[in-house]
Amino acid sequence: MHRLHHGRLPARLSLIALCLGLAAPAWAQTGSPLASPLPLSISAQPLDKALTELAAKTGLLIGVDSSLLAGKQAPALNGTYTPATALDKLLEGSGLEAVSQDGNEYTLRKLPLRQGEATLVPVTVSAGVLREVTTEGSGSYAARGSTLFKGAQSLKEIPQSVTVITRQRMDDQGLDTLTEVLEQTPGITLRKRPNGGNDIYSRGFLTETIQYDGIPLSRYHNWGNALAASAVHLDRVEVLRGAQGLLEGAGSPAGAVNLVRKRGLAESALTVEGRVGSWDHYGTRLDVGGPLNREGTLRGRAVLDYEDKQSFLDTVWDRNLNVYAALDLDATPDTTIGVGVAHARLKGNSALNPGVPRYADGRDLGLPRSAYVAAGWNEADRRETQVFLDLEHRFSEHWKLKATAAYVRENYDAVESHANGRVAVGGSTVSGVGYAYDDSATSQGLDIHLSGKLRALGLAHEVVIGGNYAKQKRDDGYVQYWNYTTYDVFNPDHDTSHLSAYTPSDIWEQQADTTQKGLYALLRSHLTERATLVLGGRASWYEFNDMGISRVDGYTFSSAKKESGEFTPYGGLVYALTPQWSAYASYAEIFNPQSATDAQRRMLEPMTGTHYELGVKGELFGGALNTSLAVYRAEQKNRAVTDYDSPMACGGWYCSRAAGKVRSEGVEIEAHGELAQGWQISGGYTYGRNEYLDDVDPAQVGKPFDYLAPRHMLRLWSNYRLPGELHPWQLGLGTTYRSKQKTSSSTMLNPVQGGYAIWNARVAYQIDKTWSAALNIENLFDKKYYSSIADNYFYSHVGNPRNFLLTVRGSF
Repeated sequence: MHRLHHGRLPARLSLIALCLGLAAPAWAQTGSPLASPLPLSISAQPLDKALTELAAKTGLLIGVDSSLLAGKQAPALNGTYTPATALDKLLEGSGLEAVSQDGNEYTLRKLPLRQGEATLVPVTVSAGVLREVTTEGSGSYAARGSTLFKGAQSLKEIPQSVTVITRQRMDDQGLDTLTEVLEQTPGITLRKRPNGGNDIYSRGFLTETIQYDGIPLSRYHNWGNALAASAVHLDRVEVLRGAQGLLEGAGSPAGAVNLVRKRGLAESALTVEGRVGSWDHYGTRLDVGGPLNREGTLRGRAVLDYEDKQSFLDTVWDRNLNVYAALDLDATPDTTIGVGVAHARLKGNSALNPGVPRYADGRDLGLPRSAYVAAGWNEADRRETQVFLDLEHRFSEHWKLKATAAYVRENYDAVESHANGRVAVGGSTVSGVGYAYDDSATSQGLDIHLSGKLRALGLAHEVVIGGNYAKQKRDDGYVQYWNYTTYDVFNPDHDTSHLSAYTPSDIWEQQADTTQKGLYALLRSHLTERATLVLGGRASWYEFNDMGISRVDGYTFSSAKKESGEFTPYGGLVYALTPQWSAYASYAEIFNPQSATDAQRRMLEPMTGTHYELGVKGELFGGALNTSLAVYRAEQKNRAVTDYDSPMACGGWYCSRAAGKVRSEGVEIEAHGELAQGWQISGGYTYGRNEYLDDVDPAQVGKPFDYLAPRHMLRLWSNYRLPGELHPWQLGLGTTYRSKQKTSSSTMLNPVQGGYAIWNARVAYQIDKTWSAALNIENLFDKKYYSSIADNYFYSHVGNPRNFLLTVRGSF
């Protein structure tokens, strides 16, 4: 129960308060309740109603001139907060601040003006541009914006498809690695390499780059489980689908993946977590942070995550350690410096899972799901260290300069043997191949940009001008044992002889240097109150040098690629249909100097292409729910595709060939956020098709250039807190669906696998203010399926059977 008070403050002030009633004596006995975190769930709504609800739930007394609240909206609040922190969260973007009076009493006032300013500009939201879009602590599946285009922007102001997987979504669904996050992201598919790692595909195209806090670094050539490191240190994962040439330079129409890390905390907090699950899965996590000085200008963060697990697959195991630390310093009121270090040590053999072969005509062998047609002594050891440094200086409320740097050092050592081929119809054996890998790489990048707002020619404009630089040095090698043994697929010998007992068929050493740099500019001109024109362009410089040698036959090669001043334009138009809905159109070009090689180990010519997109976006319920509908078309020339008729002479895998001209087009629908109080959803549906428009083989024209891309795909997750104030129970349910799969094999069955849906579920209980428990169930109905089937039938990866993960978490 709450009431409004008018007597203690001037006539235009209202005081929102909770009559504590019987709860007051209990709180008095337990100390200061207003300093203790509480589980809170408040839907997005007008600010005055949200403050009234907060007061009713926490006992805060909030004094405010009611005229200051008129027309203002409060974001959704769903998580564990101290009352003071919850009040600050509700005030974000309102241009108001809370000033403590005495004990549990606060007065709201306008934020103070900066020296020389005549009027107050809202801190968080101004002309569609946001100051901060951190998702941690929001309790929401809806992100308030994205930083993909430098500076935080509302999603409906970006004329391309953008999905943001928030911290709350990751925590609820147990998405503990980047692999798991991307597997649940609409429009994204992952494809496993037989020798470890995953490739990221979107709209039928491969993306070779991952951004770290906005810095694009090449990741495609990295072996091992490069996407399997813990995502616990991430605040969110931002995914752009479509051409990303403006800010990354060389690339494909696939899009971009930006990993945004957690920062130092303004208030002290500690989270501990324990996990136990199927197949001897054990894990623990510690996340601690807070101010490190009295003024709060130095803030810290430390995260430790360890995992030890087996698998439903025979002889497969992993032990993973991830550590993260960060410091943020307000060097001056207008200058903030941040530094962070993340280290991962992943040891095991799940990354080396080659899947199982099929019969030569494409039929399934009917093996048990636990089948592992490979050596039990397979083992990989991957170490990666990431270092981040950034500086932001705010010249004024409207102009700021930001510089961000990243450095990544990684090493990958592995030894493995697996089945490599198709099983003859009526047969039971397949040849086995072995490799010993010794790979290492360093990647470094820098991005500097100036962003701000100005008026010119009678129009309001937002400007971004900047440049970035990235360099990668690789030193890779492998020892190959080609067809050195034979595997009985129905009774595989996991104790097959070690590779050291055989003579290598090849010893390959290779070094590669890739340097990319570019200058970019983006202009957002508000032509009218409703129409915004977005124009941009980038000049890119690219250089690639590669050399390798076979220590067995003496074969050597070297190659070099160089592009200078390559210009990629970008254009878009956003039209505000209503305050909640916008329509948009965009056009972009791409180029990609490929490093793929043909059977003669010659590098292919650069890919070029265009990308078009039309769509509608909505921010509903005061920003609590983001929705979008997009229609896209991308065309590309000289695209590299795997040449299965070539020998495995390119890095231990098949070589490539140019595919002529191809087209990908489709429709995407998404929704993320709160449908009703306590009910969060996140997901999307994708329809896509692709085809050859021109090819060296005329018979290919009209056929798909990527058979592995599903025609229909659905990714959906929903979590519901049962009705009632602070109800302790939550229920989650979600599904991933993909349509039937065909292959390009000349002996293909049509299809090799029909469409399937996998259902996942969650039950969570808030034990008390501090502790909670959640049980996540993957593949609820124990569907038997293959998560991927290679075009050549060599490798089919079995999807996870039904499994359970129990997580107990304490927040202090």
